[in-house]
Amino acid sequence: MAYLKILSGAANTTSTFDLKSGDTTIGRHPDCTIVVEAGAVSRFHAKVTSADGKFELTDSGSRNGTFLNGQQIAVPTALKDGDRIRISEVEFSFVDEEKSGFAGSEMTFEGANFGIMMVDDREPSSQPFAAGSPMVEIRNSVDGFAMSATPEAKLEALQQIISSLGDAMVVDEVLPKILTSLFRLFPAADRGFIVMKDDEGNLIPRWVKTRGKQDETETIRISKTIVRRVMESREAILSMDASDDSRFDSSQSIADFSIRSMICAPLLDSEGEAFGVLQIDSTQGRGQFRDDDTDLLAGVAAYSGILINNAKMHERAMRQKEVEQDLQLATGVQQAFLPDQPPNAPGFRVSSYYQAAHHIGGDYYDYIHLPGGRVAIVVADVVGHGVAAAMFMAKLSAETRFCLASDSDFAAAIERLNDRMSALGVDRFVTFLVLVLDPSSDQVTIVNAGHMPPLVRDAVTREVSEPGEEESGLPIAISEGMEYEAVSFTMKPGDMAAMYTDGINEAMDINDEEFGIQKIRELIQAGGDSEQVIGEIIASVKEHVGEADPFDDMCLVIIERYQQEEELSTEQQIAKLKSASVDIPTSDVKSS
Repeated sequence: MAYLKILSGAANTTSTFDLKSGDTTIGRHPDCTIVVEAGAVSRFHAKVTSADGKFELTDSGSRNGTFLNGQQIAVPTALKDGDRIRISEVEFSFVDEEKSGFAGSEMTFEGANFGIMMVDDREPSSQPFAAGSPMVEIRNSVDGFAMSATPEAKLEALQQIISSLGDAMVVDEVLPKILTSLFRLFPAADRGFIVMKDDEGNLIPRWVKTRGKQDETETIRISKTIVRRVMESREAILSMDASDDSRFDSSQSIADFSIRSMICAPLLDSEGEAFGVLQIDSTQGRGQFRDDDTDLLAGVAAYSGILINNAKMHERAMRQKEVEQDLQLATGVQQAFLPDQPPNAPGFRVSSYYQAAHHIGGDYYDYIHLPGGRVAIVVADVVGHGVAAAMFMAKLSAETRFCLASDSDFAAAIERLNDRMSALGVDRFVTFLVLVLDPSSDQVTIVNAGHMPPLVRDAVTREVSEPGEEESGLPIAISEGMEYEAVSFTMKPGDMAAMYTDGINEAMDINDEEFGIQKIRELIQAGGDSEQVIGEIIASVKEHVGEADPFDDMCLVIIERYQQEEELSTEQQIAKLKSASVDIPTSDVKSS
């Protein structure tokens, strides 16, 4: 790529623009590619012609001549990298990147990375001007010549902004496109940047673009004073000389920035609140920008604010979609940890119900077959719910199976379980209840670690008792070295035991009224077999909750003792459940 670079008296870069194939015209006439508003410049003064990668400078019959490297030219003359072209008081440098190897730099920054910092002022590289087919005018400013795009170029650049940014859906795609478009609109800009608030409200430089090859050892400093002023007023400001502007308290630090002309405009969200700024500035003397430039930048900033907000919402939606997909996968994994069929315990019928408050939960139940035909039924509740609780529950599941299989003393097994879970050092605890069935005996053994005791219904008296309530120990994972006590009770044919988590008894309606343990007692007393009782309890809980949001995970396991010769087939069990007219899906109830 080749381009012209307009030089000031000190040879500092003021602006650059491309040399496209064909003619680049220079003169006072509005149709010229570069419009120079100076009396000594002819209407069509000179042109640079590009063909086949070669460039020639031609004087177009000007009154005062065109000079190449100090010599006036009379015929078309080939240009080489580094040549200096003078027209009246304006001097250009010809740059051919293919010959010089020079290229501009565009820098991106995320957060407070090395090389850029926000400076609290209250406390004591050339990117070629890729303007398509721009028209630029050079005019007299307060301190000499200034450069700006013609109205036609501005209109073209605005159209390019709309077309190029319309399909950008990611913030980090939108930001560089905005700054690239600004350099088309404002050829006098040496630097442009976008500063935005992060989630904590800190001002973070998100993207910086410069003209001129950036020194990697140089730190780019951005004034918080200017940024704060614009965000507080929510209005764009123009400063002819920021270092001598009373609105910025004229702090020494701003003077040190060498910023002269600058425009800064706020980025506003849908509610009109400022979430950042868009700024362009120049170090090349006063008057590089005009009042109408302020309105133009404010308009671009308003459009940019909409685009950035849309991109943010799109990114949030995509992240939310990813989270939902992950949660769906996690739900499937958690379901795999739960029993997929009732336990093989002759003489006992077991039904269960499980529903997480959200995608995944912290409630846990399991059927663990032990030596001698015994079956351990576990119901537990990890404090809290969601992903963290589910992960802790998964660890609890594995440790429970290991400990119960390793020790025939169930109290000792739970003590070991507590020590292993406590050793994890995770700030969570678990209420835990295990009930061990022995098909060869009427005796049932329980160990309770801070959980609600089982509700046991007597088949004859219909009374409901809570065995082991006084012997309950502390929840699992509070502290190592806890002691637990095993308690036994008798289950005769027709007796029933209910194990549940607090998502059942503490289920709340829209008036924050709990379902209550007493209601569970009444339904157990009045109900029939295990399938009917579990169906009636769940239906009653759902009716109580109504339109209220789920309060917690719900887990319920009903164990019924029966005479083995009276065991019903699976088809008979389903028929009995349907005949009970309970409004819950048959698939939600698992029994044997």
